[in-house]
Amino acid sequence: MVYGVSMLDWWFIEMTSVFLVGSILIGFIGKIKESVFVEAFVKGASDLLGVALIIGIARGITVLMNDGLISDTMLYYASNVTSGMNKGLFINAMLYIYGGLSFFIPSSSGMAVLTMPIMSPLADGVGIGREIVVNAYQYGMGLFAFINPTGLILASLAIVKVGYNKWLKFVIPLVLILTVFTMLMLTLQVYF
Repeated sequence: MVYGVSMLDWWFIEMTSVFLVGSILIGFIGKIKESVFVEAFVKGASDLLGVALIIGIARGITVLMNDGLISDTMLYYASNVTSGMNKGLFINAMLYIYGGLSFFIPSSSGMAVLTMPIMSPLADGVGIGREIVVNAYQYGMGLFAFINPTGLILASLAIVKVGYNKWLKFVIPLVLILTVFTMLMLTLQVYF
């Protein structure tokens, strides 16, 4: 699949085919009974349904933003703001933007579909590599995941019977240390 995507321009149809054929081959090789295989396959597919819906909605929003020229308008005005901006300031602002957006868009794949078409060209305008934009995206979402009440934190805390306020007292010092370290690393990446 990695070879197909990178060298043969595969996309969703081809990747889906690889997963389907691969799962059937695993069923044959593992000598799994048909009923057990189908049950496990359907259960696995149902676990991915929520993710598929989020990606589909995010893609729909992207299409509307592109066809309605909303993305271009946002990119134009954002590029006016970021034109000539310090690279270190830009990448750290992007870290906080992604952290804040993760409150509203807890899906990492949905966030990527919605924001990368705007953030990547902005980074190009400032002279920052797109791989560093991906780092800011990952770190912003990852740091905020520790305290984001719209993510899995509340459900996880409920399972182990720990209050959210207790969790915040415990994790805030770690989040602050990680945030400072992340800001330092991102700043070093844009200059070296």
